[in-house]
Amino acid sequence: MHLVQAIELILKERLKREHPSLIFRDVDKQKETVSLEFAASRLQKISKIEFDKSDLDTIWLATSFRNQIVHFEFSIEIVEIKSVYSKLIGFFQSFLLKEFKISLDTIINKEIWLQAIKIIDYVNELLKRAKHQFKSENIIVDYIFECPRCHQYSFVIQNQINTCYVCGHEDRMEKCYWCEKYRFIDDLFLLHENDDKQYCEDCILELRNRRNLDDDIGYYTMDFQ
Repeated sequence: MHLVQAIELILKERLKREHPSLIFRDVDKQKETVSLEFAASRLQKISKIEFDKSDLDTIWLATSFRNQIVHFEFSIEIVEIKSVYSKLIGFFQSFLLKEFKISLDTIINKEIWLQAIKIIDYVNELLKRAKHQFKSENIIVDYIFECPRCHQYSFVIQNQINTCYVCGHEDRMEKCYWCEKYRFIDDLFLLHENDDKQYCEDCILELRNRRNLDDDIGYYTMDFQ
C-alpha cells in the first residue's frame, strides 16, 4: 500500500514541477487531486513523458492492487504479492532515477533496501526457472501470456497446460470470436442473451458501434448461461 502511494506521489511531484496547478483534476477549482492513472496520462500529454506499455501496465496494476486492499478484496498468495511488489519497485526505481536523478537505494533505509533486493532476486529466480521450463518443454512464445495473478509473462496455454509457471495459477483462455486473440475466460462476453459466441470487451464495443445496437441490449458474461 505504501509503495503504491509512493508511486502516486512521485508522479504528482513530477506534474507539480511542470506547474503546481496540474496536480488538480480541475485546474480552475483546485480541490480534488488527480488519480494515479490520470497523473500518468497528463504527464504524457503535457510533459511529453514517454511511458511504454510495460510502464502503463504497472501503473494500472498499482491502482488495481490498492483498490483490492481498500475494498477488502485482498486475497493473494505470497509468490503473487512478491511478484507484484517486484514490478512496482522496478517502475518506482526507474522513474525516480530518470525524472529526478535520484537512486532509490540512496534515500531509503539500508535494511529495507536489502529486503527489496531479496524479493526482486526471488522473483527473477522464479522467472529464470520458468524460462528454463519453456525451453525444455518446447513451449512456443505465442502460447505464453501475462498471468492475471502474478502479472508475469509465464502463463502457458500450449497443449492445454493452462497454468502459470511462476505462481502456479490455473485458468482457462479462449479465442475471441471476432479478433481471434486469446483472452482469459472471465474477459469474454456474449453479445446478447441468445448468442453462443464469445467476444472480448474491445470487440463488443466495436460491434455495438458498427451495428448501432441499443444501449439496453448490453452484453453478458459467460456466466450468463
